[in-house]
Amino acid sequence: MRLPAPRWQTPLPPDRSLGSWGPDVEAWAWANLGLRFDRWQRRAVNRALAYYLDTGELVHRIYLISIARQGGKTAIVRAILGWALTARATAPWSTLLGLANDRKQARIPYEAVLADLAPMARRLGPPARGGLALTRYLGIRSGMYGRTRSYDVASRDARDAIRGTSNDLAVFDEVRTQRDRLTWDALEPTITARPQPLILLTSTAGDDRSILLRELWERGLRVIDGVESAAGFGMTWYAAADGLAPDDPRGWRQANPALAEGRLPIAAIRNSYHALAPAGFRSERLNLWSEGGDEWLPPGAWVRQIGPQPAEGVRTVLGVEAVPSWRRATVTVVLLTDAGAWAGVAGELDASRTSSASIPPADLTRLVSRLIAQWRPDYVAYSAAAAAGPYAEAAAGEARVPVVALGPRQIRAGSAMLRAELVGGRLTHSDDPMLAMQIRAARPSGAIEGGDWYLSIRESTGEIDAVRAVAWALFAAIAPPDVPTLPQVFV
Repeated sequence: MRLPAPRWQTPLPPDRSLGSWGPDVEAWAWANLGLRFDRWQRRAVNRALAYYLDTGELVHRIYLISIARQGGKTAIVRAILGWALTARATAPWSTLLGLANDRKQARIPYEAVLADLAPMARRLGPPARGGLALTRYLGIRSGMYGRTRSYDVASRDARDAIRGTSNDLAVFDEVRTQRDRLTWDALEPTITARPQPLILLTSTAGDDRSILLRELWERGLRVIDGVESAAGFGMTWYAAADGLAPDDPRGWRQANPALAEGRLPIAAIRNSYHALAPAGFRSERLNLWSEGGDEWLPPGAWVRQIGPQPAEGVRTVLGVEAVPSWRRATVTVVLLTDAGAWAGVAGELDASRTSSASIPPADLTRLVSRLIAQWRPDYVAYSAAAAAGPYAEAAAGEARVPVVALGPRQIRAGSAMLRAELVGGRLTHSDDPMLAMQIRAARPSGAIEGGDWYLSIRESTGEIDAVRAVAWALFAAIAPPDVPTLPQVFV
């Protein structure tokens, strides 16, 4: 299959003779890992590691590589890091850093490099004897060929710790997850004093929350258009062309160059087309920007499920949640029926309606008590870590209603359950404007496809107390505890 050209690629300097470390990296990967580069990988690495022949200076200080998911970005990172740590002749790098939004993501390439270098480490011994030290959490150290080199990882949680470091190569994975510039602002100055530094960024396309990636992409477009000098910045970005339908295989090939190698089967893309929400397919498989407003739900999934309240249910649960500032709180009700479930807002408190800065927590207890008397629920559900929990529990205790206090695992399960029941058409809800507004503001804590996510207060663009309260109540309605917990009452 013919290899597609990148949709956006910054030009190389036309007036200088260039070489590249790319062929050295590819040769190392084949000799040590048995890894052959795809044609697109060869092109991207050759450009990212280009240098001026007369001075040996790297052309780029920052290089962004973007293709659709599962296209081979991690293989590039593995090869460059392994080569930089162990080859005799490399760019003048000694301090390598792997960075991502969270430490778990940052450790994905780290674990791969750890496995790649394990046979070499066993053969050569420790760094003091010209070998390697491989540790799972304390970094990789190399003493090969009389050079001291190291590789460590960091995340946004440790961004303050990297401010005092100095790095030659920083590999920044999945930049789309960066919702602000804080991690970038901590990282970029750490390469300033190095002779030939490089920040290598990899990512799939993001959405309107991917602030850093959007900024870098727009910079690349300005360089391509000639309205801004490259100044050490470069980009290779594969994406589908505008005007192609999402199910057009031509767009699939343009965004997924690994299809041309036969390494990524076209059936995988076709399956994603049917399995992913349109916004997810657009970013994950076409490598195009998507709007993040309803990213955690397929478009129309919420509106489609508006329905009347059933006359009765086999189980009734109240869900309770307050925003961290106590500016507002919501109590929702979920009715489980033989046909599915229905959700609505049972009551809410809003400080703005009384010109107050916050609602008194005791008011929430009184609201929950009143709604317990009205709905006679089987359970009252809330987050065990939320400040609203003790006040919901107090009301439930007075009425002797069992409570379901959701821990981290149940919060993730409840969030996923809300999405699954809506997408599957098994949950209907009232036509409530406040709920609809919060659904649009809600955001997941991480990628939906990974499964390890929840409805995040921090990531959301507005208050989501009602949405979370629905999720807690739905979880308790569908998956109630085997042994109900009665609240403790102290008189």
